[in-house]
Formats: sequence, C-alpha cells, structure tokens
Amino acid sequence: IEEVLEGIVNCLPPPYGDPELPLKALIFDSHYDPFRGTIVHIRVFQGSVKPKDMITFMSNNAVYKVEEVGIFQLERTPINKLSAGQVGYIIAGIKTVSDTRCGDTITLKNHPCKTPMPGFNETKPVVFYSIYPVASDGYEELTAGLEKLKLNDASLIYEKDTSVALGFGFRCGFLGLLHLEVV
Repeated sequence: IEEVLEGIVNCLPPPYGDPELPLKALIFDSHYDPFRGTIVHIRVFQGSVKPKDMITFMSNNAVYKVEEVGIFQLERTPINKLSAGQVGYIIAGIKTVSDTRCGDTITLKNHPCKTPMPGFNETKPVVFYSIYPVASDGYEELTAGLEKLKLNDASLIYEKDTSVALGFGFRCGFLGLLHLEVV
C-alpha cells in the first residue's frame, strides 16, 4: 500500500490552472435535491467561484446566483471558494435539470471566459416512442410523472402528441433502446 501511495504522489501530476483567470468550470454530473434544486458537480480548470457570484451556463446562457460551493468528502462539505484545480459542487437554486448538461462550461456572468471547454455536444434522441395513458383521465398523472422524470433525466425529450384512437399523450425521444426500456 505504501508503494502504491508513493507512486500516486510521484507519478500523477498535481492539478493545474490559474485562479486569476476568468472562471472556466466543467460540469461532469448533477443531481436533483427537492429542497436545494439541482446540485452541479464541477471541476474548476481556471478562475474561482464563491457564494453570491452570478454564473452562466455557456450552452444555453442560463444565469444563476451561487448559494453554496463545496467539496466532496464523505458528505458534501461547504467551503468559501472553489479555485482552479479543485473538484466540488455548486448549489444555485437551479430548478431545471436540463440547464445543467454534462460537458457544459460554467463561467462568471460579469467576467466570462472567452471560449467554452472543448467537446460539448447536445444530446440527440435516436429512438422515438409515443406514450399514452391507459384511460383518458390519467393524462394529468402522466404529465406530472414525465415532469418528475425529466428532473432526474435531462436527456429525456418529450412533446405533446394526439391520436384519434388513443387520445392525448406524449411523443418521447430516447438516447437508445436501453434508455427507452429504463423509462
């Protein structure tokens, strides 16, 4: 174990980045908390972010005010500031999970970085399926269920659909057959 730990310290480079440059942070995951909103997991490549900063998601220009930043230990641990080279989380009262897309770049609204992190692509559905309630009075429950599911699955895309035989329902787009089966 000692040799492995020494090897990690000596062979892996330390995190890099300039905390004086404009904020450039990469979203690598997020999850929804019903009391705090979407909690965004990020890696800060340059700059820093702290509570009360106004942040912008570069893919959709959504702006939020940061409520809390922190790092991951056994639990989320709030800290005063996340700087270049750190991995942590941001809580900003984000109620729309689709605003937080994996691979997107976060920057400060008042002092943005010039270019986003490379490699971000919008998710595009490849399998489409229509979903209808068993009885027509179940449409409201189906709508509520899809909205709740969308909070935890930002890649789910749906739009209203109607059928003469089946009534009102939704046309849904999925990333693949496994995604369809899970939903």
